Amino acid sequence: MYSLMCRCPCNIYIRHQETSTVRDIFLAPFSGRLVACVIAISVIASLAFVVISRLTPCLADQRSRSMGYTEGLIWSTGILCQQGGTWTPPGSAASVLLIVCLFFAVVTYNSYAAFITSVLSVRVASVDTVAAVLHSPNFKISYIRNGADQMYLMSTKDAQLNAFYIRGYSDAENLVSSAEEGLMRAARQDYAFFAGQRAARSTLRSMSQARGRCEVRELPVQSTRAHVAFPLPKRSPYARPILVSLLQLRSGGALARLEAALVPAMPQCAPSAGFASARAADVRSALILLLIGLIAALLLGIGEYSWKNRKGQRKFLVHCYRRLANLIHLLD
Repeated sequence: MYSLMCRCPCNIYIRHQETSTVRDIFLAPFSGRLVACVIAISVIASLAFVVISRLTPCLADQRSRSMGYTEGLIWSTGILCQQGGTWTPPGSAASVLLIVCLFFAVVTYNSYAAFITSVLSVRVASVDTVAAVLHSPNFKISYIRNGADQMYLMSTKDAQLNAFYIRGYSDAENLVSSAEEGLMRAARQDYAFFAGQRAARSTLRSMSQARGRCEVRELPVQSTRAHVAFPLPKRSPYARPILVSLLQLRSGGALARLEAALVPAMPQCAPSAGFASARAADVRSALILLLIGLIAALLLGIGEYSWKNRKGQRKFLVHCYRRLANLIHLLD
């Protein structure tokens, strides 16, 4: 028995899986309680530094410089952020406290790095079967309303495709009126669109949005591939000529050219990354924090400058006020 492909198969078109759903990845290892605990430890460590630095000069070296509260907070924060400082422990107690804080920072940093590495190195689970699409609660099922694909899903004996049809029919607002509308939805969100291969690929190649073309992934449905068979007797004289002709067509590339003419190829796009990767959006809150810090530092600097030069500014304002008053008097 010899067979040839006679019917264009149907596929499911979905968006390429996101390589990472993590946002603000540098905050991902920390819960609210853990952040509060780290801040509390930083405050406690800074208070301990201040107490030790003020008691140690009285007990050992009067020439040692005591540490202020602001300097202690900056010092303890620098330790937790794996940064150095200019303060030298004045005694054994301060040195022990410094070593303990450094050990704590090393353990915290290693745990943090291990978590981030695991997030970025784990391969994203791929959806590559009809069953995976049906079992995923995030995908919306769709096909062309009252089209040939809907009729095929309704009449097929495949249990999974029947379930696919029922889920799409139960959410009728997800159904579309054209292949282009379905493919555009599939490129924008978690949307599984069932369509014939020939019509879908032709629509993909004609879509104006190149980004939409590259973000659509074709999921083949093997059960929709139909074959036509030519039954022959066991010792039929036509068996060998047919087999040789088929082999010659395949080896000569005629079947490949025929398939390319009947079914257009998928648009050529850069392959998507198989592993998770960090993006600029993953550190968006860090950039916002940096911007807020710069603005706060600028305002604080302006305030300090104004306070230190308040007498001169007061004289300048009084002088400007008098000149303005004289100008108004002359105009009157």
